[in-house]
Amino acid sequence: MRIRQLGDPLLRQVSAPVSRAEIKSEYIQNIIKAMKQTLDGIKSISDTNGNALSAPQAGHLVRLILLRIDGMFVPMINPEIIDVSDGLSINEEECFSFYAVRAKVQRHQSIRLAYTDELGNDQTLELEGEYSALAQHEIDHLNGVLFLDHVESMESVQSIDFLLQDDQVRLQQVKSMMEYMTEIV
Repeated sequence: MRIRQLGDPLLRQVSAPVSRAEIKSEYIQNIIKAMKQTLDGIKSISDTNGNALSAPQAGHLVRLILLRIDGMFVPMINPEIIDVSDGLSINEEECFSFYAVRAKVQRHQSIRLAYTDELGNDQTLELEGEYSALAQHEIDHLNGVLFLDHVESMESVQSIDFLLQDDQVRLQQVKSMMEYMTEIV
């Protein structure tokens, strides 16, 4: 499978840090390349999707996430949230590992991250809004946490079949993405 699905025990495990010596290794660089290809494949089906993925979802228990920010891939190795805003927002979240479900989750409106880039350089980045929520979601994956663990009201959990019942074109597009994500490669 391109993306590990709910029920896979790997999704509930804590990912290992990547050492400085491993960052430029073929292993880590190939994970980044495969994650980019997966996100590009998703984006080719739906332009509004394909913006974030964690290494555990791709089958690797290493502390690595990939975000697409303003159209550019930003690989983050050993990402750590070093500061958060007091302000919180409630976002409707989805996850490539169980894409048939959406729910409302509370996240910090903005965060500051420290991470190492794919060249081994230390970086910091401030993210707001959607990008902040995406990063928090993906970092949760590195700790074996799924967005459903943050849901305060089970009444907010809804299926895509229900949510998109009046938009059959979008529903078919989403189902095509789900087929792509679960396809055995």
